Amino acid sequence: MLPQKAQQWIDERTGYKNFLHAIFLLNFPTKRRSRWQFIWGGALVLMMLVEMVTGALLMTVYSPSEASAWGSVHFIETQVDLGWFVRGLHHYTAHMMIVAIIVHIFLVIISAGYRKPKEFIYWTSLLIGGVIIGLTITGNPLPWDQKGYWSYQIETGIAGTMPVIGSTLRSLVVGGSEFGNLTLTRLYTIHVIVLPVIAMLLFTFHMALIRRERLRTAKIKEAADDPEVDFQLDEDDPVKDEITQPYWPYQTTRTLVLTLVLIGIVIIQMIVYPALKNQHVSVGHLDWEADLPASEIKLEAPADSSIPYVARPEWFVRFLFELRHMVPKEMEVLVTAVLPGVILAVLFLVPFYEKVLGEKWGQRVAIIVYVGGLLIISGISWYGVKMERSAPNYALNRSQEVAYAARASWLASQNGVPPEGPDFLLRNDPKSMGPLIFARHCGICHTWNGHDGTGHNIMEMKDGKKVKATPRASDLAGFATTQWLTEFLMNPRSPKFFGHVGSTKGGDAILNGDMSDWADSYVGPEGILTKADIEAVAALVAREANRRDFKPLSEEVVKRGISVFSGIDFKDKSGKVAEFYGYCAQCHAMKAGDPEEEGGGAAPDFNGYGSEKWLADFIRKPGAERFYGDKNIMPAFEESKLSKHDLNLLVKWMRGEWQRPEQEK
Repeated sequence: MLPQKAQQWIDERTGYKNFLHAIFLLNFPTKRRSRWQFIWGGALVLMMLVEMVTGALLMTVYSPSEASAWGSVHFIETQVDLGWFVRGLHHYTAHMMIVAIIVHIFLVIISAGYRKPKEFIYWTSLLIGGVIIGLTITGNPLPWDQKGYWSYQIETGIAGTMPVIGSTLRSLVVGGSEFGNLTLTRLYTIHVIVLPVIAMLLFTFHMALIRRERLRTAKIKEAADDPEVDFQLDEDDPVKDEITQPYWPYQTTRTLVLTLVLIGIVIIQMIVYPALKNQHVSVGHLDWEADLPASEIKLEAPADSSIPYVARPEWFVRFLFELRHMVPKEMEVLVTAVLPGVILAVLFLVPFYEKVLGEKWGQRVAIIVYVGGLLIISGISWYGVKMERSAPNYALNRSQEVAYAARASWLASQNGVPPEGPDFLLRNDPKSMGPLIFARHCGICHTWNGHDGTGHNIMEMKDGKKVKATPRASDLAGFATTQWLTEFLMNPRSPKFFGHVGSTKGGDAILNGDMSDWADSYVGPEGILTKADIEAVAALVAREANRRDFKPLSEEVVKRGISVFSGIDFKDKSGKVAEFYGYCAQCHAMKAGDPEEEGGGAAPDFNGYGSEKWLADFIRKPGAERFYGDKNIMPAFEESKLSKHDLNLLVKWMRGEWQRPEQEK
């Protein structure tokens, strides 16, 4: 506290004591029964101050550009002391303010706070609510992650369907037809300058109207209480129910209590929600393992239209999103433009209901309309969430999104954000892009653990409908591993390998070709080869791939594998050296398995089989002489079809080569 003399010195030059008195110490009339009821507006003001302070702190680190927005928010969350707390407080308080304004307007309606002469107080409350929603809509995309990016796509899409001004309005807030740097800079400007200025003006005007009304009521009350003034209030006049007391400490204390309770809920939400929000998701569904626990994921993956993400709007506009999908396309404008307009008109006209219906029924209708509207909106939103979560692919889609979010965060923590932008964290990552490239180019014929690489079934058009397709080539999950090769050698005709090839042009020659004949002759109970022989030669061939998960072979296994591959010193099931006419080197070349290097030429060359170079060369030109030659039925993927960058990512993913958390241990 300043010394008395200092306070006096400052007051003589500023008059601050009168200013504070006017705000806090002046006697305001308050209804006896509703002293706790009229504190939500004050709580909104205090929460707005929290938003301004936390927003100013975030501005010291946040950078509004496509290349740096996600990285700066990730830095705030993971590197800045208490950055996660400041950002969480800013984010969740914004949503709490929407809840608070909904409650505040409801309390205004049930207390008839819209009646003459308070109409403008009520209308400014509605406008403040609109600005708060606008602040939340423009703030959510600023981290430039998938959630905010796609949510803003929906919200601007809804705005764009409005008649006459729709396209202009969307272009104005997007900064053109496509999302980009200009979108972020405009969002940032609207969020930190335009809307806050409007909000402060509205708050000031709103508070001035309230102060004016309370002073007017106070004068009436004082006149009624003064025996020297010839003035009496009617028995049913609401002013009779008022008491006069200073705003500080009576109402201020109550407002602070409510604000602390609301902020407490926000803090609990900040701590608990990240651990709970993905509890309904089977993280790690199929091949989508997350590199971080769901509770440690602070952001969705960086905004990138090439990475799968199911667009979901924020909860307060979810009902519009759901309604858009319930009506035909030609009636969409009714939902996106007419319906919001009707809702606003219904709320705006509340002060006039009593002119038509009388005070009693006018207020009842206003309450029924407001509460009924909220219940309908909540019901539609809840139905939309329920339908989404019960959809067949929801668990897979959400698990995929969580995996991408965890992957991006983990890569950023390990390697930093590339100068090209955060989206390159995933675009240069085999684990992230491999499944998508496989699904796009290979998943038309091949499968990966029975799906297209991403977890979805491979599909085809049949009779005008998209139906699950039968694969036309082998399943490549585990390609060039000992297990994959063993299974193949044991039964090449299995559906996992050549089983469906016969349905393609030229495929019958492969399905019933030399390899299948070889298995019929030498594998199985009647064949000369044991399972140990098959596993040994499979391991010998798999060694060529040199995958990260390949375990060194014993001398015994190598020797046995060479005997099967070359036919030299081959021993039958009784352990005696025997003639073996089905040795691999008759068709395949592989120096490690053919000491005399006399074989090969009729089938794919196994030197370096499954290695990065072998796979890349094979995908580029499967019809080359060293691969299938004239027997080839697989299309070649030249650079015009598959870029060198994507080929490299695909090959590394097929071989299981990507940066892993366990490597850091």
